[in-house]
Amino acid sequence: MGFELLPAAARFRKKLEAVRNSAPQTFEWYPYDSLTNAGHIDRLLSGRHDAIFPGTGGRILDIGCADGDLAFLLESLGFSVSVIDHPSTNHNGMRGIRTLRDLLGSSVGVLEADIDSQFSLPKERFRLVVFLGILYHLKNPFYALERLAKSCDYCLLSTRIARRFPDGTPMPPHHPMAYLLAADELNADDSNYWIFNEEGLRRLISRTHWDVVEMFTSGDTVNSDPTSKERDERAFCLLRSRYGMANVELVTGFYEVEDTGWRWVSRQFSVRIDQPREVVTVRGYLPEVVLQELGPIRLGIQVNGRDVRSEVLSVAGAWTILRKLGEQGRTGAEIQFTADKALPASDADDRERSLIISAIEFE
Repeated sequence: MGFELLPAAARFRKKLEAVRNSAPQTFEWYPYDSLTNAGHIDRLLSGRHDAIFPGTGGRILDIGCADGDLAFLLESLGFSVSVIDHPSTNHNGMRGIRTLRDLLGSSVGVLEADIDSQFSLPKERFRLVVFLGILYHLKNPFYALERLAKSCDYCLLSTRIARRFPDGTPMPPHHPMAYLLAADELNADDSNYWIFNEEGLRRLISRTHWDVVEMFTSGDTVNSDPTSKERDERAFCLLRSRYGMANVELVTGFYEVEDTGWRWVSRQFSVRIDQPREVVTVRGYLPEVVLQELGPIRLGIQVNGRDVRSEVLSVAGAWTILRKLGEQGRTGAEIQFTADKALPASDADDRERSLIISAIEFE
């Protein structure tokens, strides 16, 4: 990363304390130490994911920023940071972050948005979104995570989870579940909504176009439930967006991403991965209209210019292709796909279209 996050957080905490003490006391500061999250972030990155911070200048979005402590820390380390919060749910109506921004001479962008509505984001793409302690406060967690996947490469997520129901009955651990809180069940706070079990959280993450890179839980990891202070468990996740195949480098043949995250491709299309990998999995869809007009499609596959086994797609609907890369994947690979036929461009659609690709994954 080019910096040590925990020592930097310790130094910056002292600076923030001095700045706060110098400010007129016209409102109440956010009462919790937001920079303790630096420890969770450091554990998630664990020295193996430095590429998330591609040198200074990388754009970062912090949602639910409190008084902006973490955002200002990241800015001090050289990153371009924007924050989003909503005055009606922020502890001091966002006066804290605006005051600190002025006192620090900061350039952090401060935006107001209700994340529980059909919110919009700046047009530019973010390398990382920080989304800590927000998810279980949302009525619409599915929409929020899916919207972020469209604009952000990576996500640092934390949320409360549970292993038991409030009466102590175990939640089935291998079934994705969520408990909907009553208005006063958790801390007498009606802004709390969905508490997932771990499998439910993983399912939500997957359905909203994210992959789990790292995950750990802390707190009561045996008897946690959705409502008690004593049996609180938190999940901390590092996620990578795969919306529109954002997880790989698209070289040729891919059209603009559709709202659902998939893309049409032309007769020839290719992707590149720079890290050593052993297996590629391609998931897609053969539309009925393509099959009726063209018949079965043979998909040829080359890895770094060398042929591997082709695939014949003869049934309309979803399909999955898995191929081992062998020696060709030891130093990364460029994979070329060639369909033997495609729908030609027409007045209705000026694209040559062969297949729909929904995901490409490397292991």
